[in-house]
Amino acid sequence: MVLMEPAKVMRLEKFDEREWDAAGKLNQISSLDSIVKDKTKNLSSGTYRALSKQILEGMRLVHAAGLIHRDIKAENIMMHSSNGSTKVKIADFGLAKVDASKQIGVTACGTPLNMAPELILHNSTGNFKVDIWSVGVVLFQLASHEYPIQAGSILDLTKKMTSGRIIRPSIINDDQLWNLLTLLLEFDPNRRISAQQALQHPYFTSPQAQAEISPLSRQVTQNAVALFQQGQQYITKYDLDYTYTAPTPEIM
Repeated sequence: MVLMEPAKVMRLEKFDEREWDAAGKLNQISSLDSIVKDKTKNLSSGTYRALSKQILEGMRLVHAAGLIHRDIKAENIMMHSSNGSTKVKIADFGLAKVDASKQIGVTACGTPLNMAPELILHNSTGNFKVDIWSVGVVLFQLASHEYPIQAGSILDLTKKMTSGRIIRPSIINDDQLWNLLTLLLEFDPNRRISAQQALQHPYFTSPQAQAEISPLSRQVTQNAVALFQQGQQYITKYDLDYTYTAPTPEIM
């Protein structure tokens, strides 16, 4: 899984918007939006968890490199298949902002239903936590095929955000997943977790998470290990970790 080539992430002093877009669109097949819109496509718990972990790891890399995306949404997370595993790439850095201080202000840019409350309600500046809210929206959509807050207008969205409440859909019956989503979709940005903290959540680290890794995921990962041992240089450390493996037959 290479959501963003690490070498490119770290060369922010040479930031080039076109380079980021090119990196994000290589070998694209479709976006996560194709899963969100297909209500007949419910991912297995193991595959959902692997895709979620890929997205959060990509966000961790972006934020660690001092970048705020500002328009994370399902349409901007591309999928491609390699060695039997589906990998996601964060694309469209058209609204991205280099964050030299790690706390640079973010104006209200992005797609309203994916935007953090602090941008909608207060028209205020924000930091990298605005991306975390948007990731929470995407993960909520992948699980339920719906937005966590559904609204037909900015006024309606503002009213619903003011309530500070998100209703748990019946389809999300995993308590650990719901807890993770509530932490990502925390209305107070100061209490909202980071991507690094999310990756350490029990949803990803518990015995249940290990138990739900499918035999196919393990086989795909073992195949990648064999290719790596044969000297294939395009195999990454993520390909060798079955917790990141999302078998393509379960998605495409």
